Amino acid sequence: MLMADSLYDRYMKASAAYRVHVKACSRCSPPVARCTAGRELHTSFVRLQDAYLARLRRS
Repeated sequence: MLMADSLYDRYMKASAAYRVHVKACSRCSPPVARCTAGRELHTSFVRLQDAYLARLRRS
């Protein structure tokens, strides 16, 4: 049986995916506006980070 990734694991994977994208995409190099894929990756990372930090605050 496969276990679902923990929130922390998903947060770290989203962070890594965004960092890899930024290194490869000239449009996503700060402070240049992010491309569509970069915005989606960043949004996913931010949402997971917020959820993870909120969970830490509650515990």
